Amino acid sequence: MGDYSVRLAKPEEQRELTRLSVRATLHAGHDDAFVDRSIPSLMITLPMITGNWVRVAQDNSGNVVGVVWVTPTALPGIALLQGLYVDPAHWKRGIGRTLFEAAVAQAREFKAGAIVINAEPSSEEFYKRMGATRIGEVPFYFSPETVLPLLLYLMPRET
Repeated sequence: MGDYSVRLAKPEEQRELTRLSVRATLHAGHDDAFVDRSIPSLMITLPMITGNWVRVAQDNSGNVVGVVWVTPTALPGIALLQGLYVDPAHWKRGIGRTLFEAAVAQAREFKAGAIVINAEPSSEEFYKRMGATRIGEVPFYFSPETVLPLLLYLMPRET
């Protein structure tokens, strides 16, 4: 396991981060047609970055190896994990956990007590290991034949 740091995304990284999310989605077993339909949910936009909602993980050399973005919702105390992607060449190295911890820290800044996660099916077990609980399932907006596990992560109280 290497050392990774998390920082705010930079506007000039927008395309690189979107490409990373697409690579991870393809590597998770989805095809090009699925990615084409889903691209609005995979895009990291400049407003997300300039709103300080996007965090990136980088290795000791400064290479971006993952991205996460979490946003507030209209429901007080609830944040939404919009996406968490690790470059497939760096899977199974603790980067996902590091990014999830960054998402929790971001949600705390929103004064959230919980994070809702519409998980990619192959990532459900990861989120459960992070402490999330499955509370249902929802059709994926951009590909309704795909059913997503709906998870809830309750934020531990800070001591």
